[in-house]
Amino acid sequence: MYGLPYLALGIICGTITGLFPGIHPNNIVALSFLILPYLDINNYILFLIGLVITHYFINFIPSAFLGVPDDETAVSALPMHKLTLNGRGYEAIVLAGFGSYLGVVFSILISLFVISILHFDVKVFYHHIKIFIPFILIAFILYQIFTAKSIWEVLIIFLSGIFGIAVLYCSEAFSITLTAIFTGMFGIPLLINNLKTYKIKNQIITFPNFDLKFLKSSLFASIFGFFRIFLPGISGSQLNYILSKILKEKDLKNFIVSQGGIILSNEVFSLLAVIFIGVGRSGVARAIQLLNVDLSMNTAIFSILITATIAVIILLNLSKYILLFIRQMNFKILSLFFIAFCSLVVVVGSYNLYLMHHIVVYLTAVCIGLLAVRSNSKLSNMMNVLIFPTIIMFLRG
Repeated sequence: MYGLPYLALGIICGTITGLFPGIHPNNIVALSFLILPYLDINNYILFLIGLVITHYFINFIPSAFLGVPDDETAVSALPMHKLTLNGRGYEAIVLAGFGSYLGVVFSILISLFVISILHFDVKVFYHHIKIFIPFILIAFILYQIFTAKSIWEVLIIFLSGIFGIAVLYCSEAFSITLTAIFTGMFGIPLLINNLKTYKIKNQIITFPNFDLKFLKSSLFASIFGFFRIFLPGISGSQLNYILSKILKEKDLKNFIVSQGGIILSNEVFSLLAVIFIGVGRSGVARAIQLLNVDLSMNTAIFSILITATIAVIILLNLSKYILLFIRQMNFKILSLFFIAFCSLVVVVGSYNLYLMHHIVVYLTAVCIGLLAVRSNSKLSNMMNVLIFPTIIMFLRG
């Protein structure tokens, strides 16, 4: 395959972006458009596929070891970080990687079955269900409120939702806006909490026992991720959040597997949506859509499978060395470094895009996140920052 070197280049770039909190594949896509005139478009698409799939595999490392997520891994970061603080960080990585790889495989099988065999018309189905989406989300919010365990959780639900309406619906949003929101809400508060920790526990480098229910969870997550194709107003983060509530977040291992599955299935379906309905559902997928090239389904599936296989191998091996490195470090200093790094990413990323606006967004997000951490509220309730503006968007048509 002539384009394999470009796929490999995407895998390398995805590995780098995945390791650093706050750096998103969309940032690399924006820069890579500068070299597009010197590349064959088909090879450039392979580069993008390698980049985005690898990124979300490798991004489990900062999510698990530091508790710093991006917009897709926000829901799974805290459970994975809990395992790290208990000396089981590598186990968290293996579970997430295993779930992610199954998510890729199941997503491809589901796509082939639903689209190629059943000839399912995604556009028609979306047209019929679109009117019900805001009411489903409203019912979901009411469920959160009535099952909240404290007044603080209810407060977090509404604060996050109102914040989301103000920033994502009433104001112009950019990629760096989501970075400021999710790093501020989910990353910085946990890093501040980590300042109490001088050294993390000795880590057990071992594979967890395989459980058949992992297969069921990954399949269920992949089916759930299929909705990414025909729900343009629903992001992968929102689907992750809804799935987390359905699974109740009780079985930690199973939960991490399912979250890994839906995170990667979201990306696979987002890419395949370009083929099925001509519309991308993520930044990278939309970049492929804008190239206006007929992407072969066989090429896409082959590239995704190769990338996922290589990415999970990199994840399982690289995480060992990083975990051992972190174990030798002063965790307080490491946390301070990443607080500074994440803040710098927000400032640099928004330098020409309403700098003061994004600084205010970032600091507000940090305050809401700290309130959730200090009140022992479920951090996943902060995902209403996306749910509330989505409801308004659908209601207004």
